[in-house]
Amino acid sequence: MTDSPPRGLGRHLRQKFLTGLVVLLPLFITLWLLSALFHVVNGSITPWVQKALLLARVEVFSRPAFSQFLIPLIGLLITAGLIYGVGLLSTNLFGVRILVAFERLMLKIPGVRAIYGGSKQLMEALSPRDKRSFAKVVLVEYPRMGCYTLGFVTREVIPDLIPGRTPTMASVFLPTTPNPTSGWIVFVEQRELISLPLTVEEGVKLVVSGGIVVPERWEAEKSPSLASSSPASR
Repeated sequence: MTDSPPRGLGRHLRQKFLTGLVVLLPLFITLWLLSALFHVVNGSITPWVQKALLLARVEVFSRPAFSQFLIPLIGLLITAGLIYGVGLLSTNLFGVRILVAFERLMLKIPGVRAIYGGSKQLMEALSPRDKRSFAKVVLVEYPRMGCYTLGFVTREVIPDLIPGRTPTMASVFLPTTPNPTSGWIVFVEQRELISLPLTVEEGVKLVVSGGIVVPERWEAEKSPSLASSSPASR
């Protein structure tokens, strides 16, 4: 009986710690990304802003208070403006031609081609505007019978993929947790897939959180029954 309180206390501390971690981790990641962006801008764009202000002979910006805070802020605003400008440029025909030429140049550089090409394809896959994006969230009976893995359908119709097999196949991306940018591709008969009532964004959140973050509407009684939907029961 003397062992019960320590076990209860340990369970309480572990649960509260994990709960606090789940709440604070997105905030820490956001702050870390903003801090990284600030340091990149501060190290690359801020010096050019300082030179431009010196050439313009703007004396007020030479004070330490302005040079430490206001000039980096101007650099961030310029960066945001550049990002907006690229987005605006990519929506018209002339801008698309420029971006296509730039992408061709990047894809010709050894080393850069693999990083740039891979990251671009990933962002296109996650973009809801792209027709080649993930089609839907599904469950695949993998790695064994009765065990299911969450995946994203990347292509729903692959006729005659395997000679001699008539069923229509689908390519499914099975991401790893908590990094959904890595994973592997499996080819599955469409009738073997179990569709989930989740958007792609919700599916990504589910993977990143390790199954902790699920939509509020996705209650246990409303979720698909794996026993009734599994290939073995058909």
